[in-house]
Amino acid sequence: AMRLRVILLVVATSSLVLVSFLIPLAMVLRTLAADRAVSTATDQAQQMAPLVTTLPADSLRLTIDQINAEARTGVTVFLPSGTELGQLAPWSAAVQLARNGRSFTAQTAGGEQVLVAVQGLPGGTAVISIAVPTSVLRHGVTRAWLLLGAVGLLLLVLSVVVADQLARSVVRPIKALALASDRLAAGDLSARAAVAGPPELRRASAGLNR
Repeated sequence: AMRLRVILLVVATSSLVLVSFLIPLAMVLRTLAADRAVSTATDQAQQMAPLVTTLPADSLRLTIDQINAEARTGVTVFLPSGTELGQLAPWSAAVQLARNGRSFTAQTAGGEQVLVAVQGLPGGTAVISIAVPTSVLRHGVTRAWLLLGAVGLLLLVLSVVVADQLARSVVRPIKALALASDRLAAGDLSARAAVAGPPELRRASAGLNR
């Protein structure tokens, strides 16, 4: 019973430490994955800005369609004339705000939307919109979480092994002391307890032997 209590105590302590460490780390990994996806989309939109100002509408449409065919994000270009190129997307309030010359990131129902204002066109300001779905924002997060879970489980198993060895080292001298006590109580005056274990247990064994 004492051995089991020692193991349970170590397992409970190890579990608390692992949970307090792994859960914040998992949240940080998810945030980093989302930031990386948004940063990649922002760079892509900024690289497209010169194309919007130089290419004619037909060539720009073909370029955007090719980008959308190869990428997991959806690119839409809102021209000052009202023409919409690429993936169909609504003229939302965020798009209208970007037409005033602001570039920012907005949250949507399916993920996030990166909006980059492109100025310098004859008719006004164009807007490059890149929709980053939730699947892209959390790409690789599940695998990282599974890896963290496996590491946590391995550490928990190691803690059980260490706790078992610790419990054995404590319980074994106690059992020997109890056995020697039983033999003395039965009249075997030659019985002696092994002086081993923690200091308190060694003193008890030495006192019994005397």
